[in-house]
Amino acid sequence: MKKYTILAITILLNMNLLAQMKIEKNQNDLHQKNENFIKTYRIFPTVNMWYFIKLNTRTGQMWQIKFDQKETKQLDIPLNTLSLIKKEYEVDNRFILYPTKNNSNYLLLDQINGKIWQLNWDTRPEKNRITSLNSFSLIEKQNTIDNRFILYPTKNNWNYLLLDKINGNLWQVHWSTKPEEGELISIK
Repeated sequence: MKKYTILAITILLNMNLLAQMKIEKNQNDLHQKNENFIKTYRIFPTVNMWYFIKLNTRTGQMWQIKFDQKETKQLDIPLNTLSLIKKEYEVDNRFILYPTKNNSNYLLLDQINGKIWQLNWDTRPEKNRITSLNSFSLIEKQNTIDNRFILYPTKNNWNYLLLDKINGNLWQVHWSTKPEEGELISIK
C-alpha cells in the first residue's frame, strides 16, 4: 500500500510539473505574439552584449544604443537622422532590419516598396554608415497596407533572396563589406 501511495504522489507531481511547463510556454508564446502589435519602434541585438540597434519601423531611422551600469558610458546615437520615406507614406512596421552572418552588417528592408539599405555597424559611432543597395522602388504603385517584400537568407553568406509575396517576383540581393559593390539582380 505504501508503494502505491508513493507512486501516486510521484505521478501527480510529474503531472503538475508538466502542466506548469505548458502554461509557462503558452505565456511566452503569447508574449511574443503580443509584441508583434507594438510596431513603431523595435530593438535589435548586436553581437556585442552592450550594444543594440533601435529602429523606427515607420521611417527607417536607426540609433545605436549602448547600455552600461555607469550612466556616463551609455549611448543613444543616431545612425541615420533623416526619414527614408516621405511623411505621407509612413506606416508602422514598414521597415525591418535583417542581421547578416557578418557581425558588422545588417540589411534594412522597406517591406512595402522593396528598397534595401546596407548598414555597416561598428561600436565606434564614427565608423557606422548606411548605403542604399537599390535606390528605386520595385513596384509602381505603393499600397501602405501591403508589407509585400521579405528577405530570405541563402547558404551563401553574401546573398539573400528578395520575394514579392503578392506577385511572386524574385531578386538576388548581393551585399558586400564594400557597400558600393552590393547589387540587386532580378531572377526571371
